[in-house]
Formats: sequence, structure tokens, C-alpha cells
Amino acid sequence: MARHEDLRGQVAIVTGASSGVGWQSAVRLAEAGVRLCVTARRQFALEQLRAEVLQRGGECLVCEGDVTVPGDVERVVRECVAHYGGVDLLVNAAAVQSYGYFDRLPWEHITRVFDVSCFGYFRFARAVLPHFRQQGHGHLLNIQSMLASGAAPLLSAYSAAKHATLGWAKSLELELAGTGIHVSNVLVPSVSTPMFDHAPTMLRRRPVPVPPTYDVDLVARAVVRLAKRPGRTSVPAFLQGRLMLALDAVAPWVGKAVLGRLGARMQTTRTPLERPDGNLFSPVAQGVGPRGSVPPTPAWVRFTATLGLAALAGGVLGGAALGARSVARAAR
Repeated sequence: MARHEDLRGQVAIVTGASSGVGWQSAVRLAEAGVRLCVTARRQFALEQLRAEVLQRGGECLVCEGDVTVPGDVERVVRECVAHYGGVDLLVNAAAVQSYGYFDRLPWEHITRVFDVSCFGYFRFARAVLPHFRQQGHGHLLNIQSMLASGAAPLLSAYSAAKHATLGWAKSLELELAGTGIHVSNVLVPSVSTPMFDHAPTMLRRRPVPVPPTYDVDLVARAVVRLAKRPGRTSVPAFLQGRLMLALDAVAPWVGKAVLGRLGARMQTTRTPLERPDGNLFSPVAQGVGPRGSVPPTPAWVRFTATLGLAALAGGVLGGAALGARSVARAAR
């Protein structure tokens, strides 16, 4: 695993930087001394981000573009390299999602989710890899999701896209072994981004993230840590992260039972909302900045839930161990 403890002077392209994880990751990287090239569809939002970065003493180049348009992707990389003389880090953060039952989602929503949240990563990776190979080093850092290793109702297209993207990243890591080019991933839990404020929904009710919700800065700090020590997959949350992965490994029926019975209800409110397209095909004015309207879950609530899940996991593990001992005794 490579180490780059000092990020000062490195150049990073951050996609999806007009809001959420992309925005906050750009801010945190700038604080660490990284020179930024930020891109998204909303020029006015990127200019606001640039102003914040400059206030913090950083450098920031704004390049408006759409990750689904190959010409835009190539232009962003070209302008970044021309401006800074190279690029060291790509943070793939652009993503969209659409809420609805799979058989009721418009087909164009499904393909668009893949085009942005999966193929957008591929396009930018293909655009920067020649530069990485030429200079003998580089870092692809992908903002993934806990849904890349799990699932949730109403988000089948997004979950599938994230599974595909994580599988691609793991394969790419093997292909790039020994080249000096590293691949990292962050498995993101539900975070307080504006994604839920501009995502389309077929349900006619306001969507919300699966609780608990973490502050978006949790992910941004993980991005900086991975930028310093690349080549890993980070799971920055405990309750809706490492604990859930461990519980799913020993008792997958728990998650299936909870999400199967309550998952749809957990992701919708009673607030009526007509938003059939949201920001899926065209950018919208709302939802600029790192945080959206859904606040992070209070720490004491997460702590209480953690104790409950830990007790459940302990009971499951204890039951499994007892069963194994009984089988061993019976076999004697």
C-alpha cells in the first residue's frame, strides 16, 4: 500500500462537485493543500464552491461538464492538465438515483442512473488513465455506497449500478497492480446530502435516506485519508457500515427481514411530492452545497441503535457457536 502523507501540491479532479460528498470532499482536499479541478453540470454552483475554496486559501479550477457526455469528460481532463500541468487524483463522486419499484420505474430512469452513477466513473477513469500511465503514478478514488455490497427497496437501479462500479474498481485494481496507479473506494452510508432533495420519485411522496443518517463530512474526511494512503476500501461508518457488514456475514436474514418489511416505509415520508424527473436529466436550482434538508441522526440515537444491533449480533454469534459445539459433540 502506497503512502502519500503530504498532499500539498497534488492535483485532483472531483466530479459531482456541485453538492453533497463531491462538494465537501473538494473542500477537505483543498484544506490539505490539493489543487482542485471541480466539475458538475451546474456552473453557478461550482463558482460558489470555488469561492469557498479560495476563502480557505486553496486553488480551484471550475470546468462545467456532464459525466454522460464523452466530449465533456475529455475536455475537463484536458483543461485540468493544461492548467496545472498534470493530474494526480480522480475523485469519482457524481451520482443520481430514482425512487420507485423496479417494474414501475421508467426504463429511461434505469439507464440514466447507470449512465451517471456507473458509466460516468468509467468515462473519467478512461480519460485520466493515459495521463497516469505516462507519469507512472495516479490514484482513482471512487465514492461508492453501502448498497454496493447490499440492497434496498425502491433503489434497485442505483444499487445495481453501485454493485457494478465496485466490481469494476476491484478488477481495475488487479489490472493496475505494479503500475504505480492505485484504486480506492469509500462505502458511503446514508449521509445528509442534497441528493434526496432533487432525486426523482415515482411514489408521489418525499423520499428520505434509510436511517441513521451521517454528516457528509464523515465521508469527506475518509476521502482525505484515502488520498494520503491509497489502495484501500474504507467503511467510515460503524453502525450503518462495519457492524452491518459483519451482521450480514453471519445473519443475512436480519437485514432482509428489516428492509423487506420496513425498507420502503423507512425511505418515504407522508409529505406529498410530485417530482417525476428531479435532476436526473437536467440540473436543478436547489440542492447546492454539501448538506441537504435531512439532518444527520443525533449521535445518541446512533449509539443506542448500535448497542441494540451489537446485542443482536452477539446473540446470533453466540447461538452459532453453541450450535457448532453441539454438532461437534454429536459427532464424537
